[in-house]
Amino acid sequence: MLATLENLLLEVSKSDRIDMGDMREAEEMILQSLLKGLNIKRAGIWMRDDALDGIRCSLLIDLHHQSRLEDILLTRQQYPDYFAALDEERRISADNALSHPATKEFAESYLKPLGITSMLDLPIRHRGRVVGIVCCEHIGAAKVWTADEKTFAGVLADMVGRAISAKERNEYARQLEVSNESLEALVQKRTASLEQTLDSLKMAQQQLVENEKMASLGSLVAGVAHEVNTPLGIAVTAASHCQLVLGELKAAVQDNQLTRSLLNSTLENMDDSLNLINHNLARAAELVQNFKKTAVDQHNLALTEFELGDYIQVVMSSLLPILKSKKIHFELLNPVAISMYSYPGALAQILTNLVNNAAHHAFEQDADNQICIQLKPNNSDKVELLFRDNGSGMPAEIKRRIFEPFYTTKRGQGGSGLGLSISYNLATAKLKGKMSVESSPGQGTEFRLVLPRKVS
Repeated sequence: MLATLENLLLEVSKSDRIDMGDMREAEEMILQSLLKGLNIKRAGIWMRDDALDGIRCSLLIDLHHQSRLEDILLTRQQYPDYFAALDEERRISADNALSHPATKEFAESYLKPLGITSMLDLPIRHRGRVVGIVCCEHIGAAKVWTADEKTFAGVLADMVGRAISAKERNEYARQLEVSNESLEALVQKRTASLEQTLDSLKMAQQQLVENEKMASLGSLVAGVAHEVNTPLGIAVTAASHCQLVLGELKAAVQDNQLTRSLLNSTLENMDDSLNLINHNLARAAELVQNFKKTAVDQHNLALTEFELGDYIQVVMSSLLPILKSKKIHFELLNPVAISMYSYPGALAQILTNLVNNAAHHAFEQDADNQICIQLKPNNSDKVELLFRDNGSGMPAEIKRRIFEPFYTTKRGQGGSGLGLSISYNLATAKLKGKMSVESSPGQGTEFRLVLPRKVS
């Protein structure tokens, strides 16, 4: 992918505006990034209106006409061919929108009056369902959408789904805070209905925990997608180069101008390109495999035998996009092999939450950011895992409440206050171990886990 597009994606993925829960802020940033990255003048976000079987504009920015539009409704009855294409849940890439089967029915009422010649529509997915589209519209001479541009726009469309999850998570958190604040009065006034109220609260809390897991995985998905694009882009470029030099070789053969030196240089050139392709495809496959293993483990908490140091490396590899976004250097100190019979999925959740916590709270500035995991065999049946960062640390008041549910210093900035609470519960209840923290301002933070090697 082009460096300019990669930089824009990195800027969006690092911004807290996506995860703050304010859809207007998130939509504004995503659309401005699309306009800049694709060099177009018009882009919008449209959400499904199931009641009217259509899509309704949430926000549309038109730099050419200097306008911002909202609350426009397009229905299936008006544009049946376009909605039939949307039903396939794939992108619509119309280099010539006036003649493309999915978009030509807009020609007289929409495209020609506004001077739009090309369209690129990407689905917005949330919880496995298409809930809307991101529409990119080019004004001027017809534009051929490149593979990099389609990938770039697709990742930003996924960011809209991530922003929707953040909005829902914040709404759940606010609802739960209201419930907690009124709980004492509710107990006094409605003692008879206390059990029902507590059951409802537990259900809301469980839903919020599940949302926290999905938000964490969503962040990983966006980061891994961005990370995989780089080796794939290099491989595609190298393959195109191979195709070019092969064509030149064929032309030389047909013209009876093939020389030994030309043949040798062509073969060497193709060999270098193929080596580059193999290396980058192997890198992409490794990233996908590590992410897949980590994601599956986190949702399948089963007892498994594994080597602790190797598994930590796999988990941290899947978290590489988060580490890179904060320029964090990771090191694992593992002097000896440590065999475990435990729940690797629970350990993966704990490490993911600790890395996310360090990225969002410990490292405020890009500097010599470091995370170190040290493994110490405690005795024959236990192991000690030390997770250290050299970040900003925390005062005693925050440290005292760090494992409390819903306690966060980032309220309103995407923080739910559940990450470390979930980690503590997993370490003590699921892994049958202990978890503690040591920290002071300016001195970094150390989380200490003492875990049994075999969970019975």
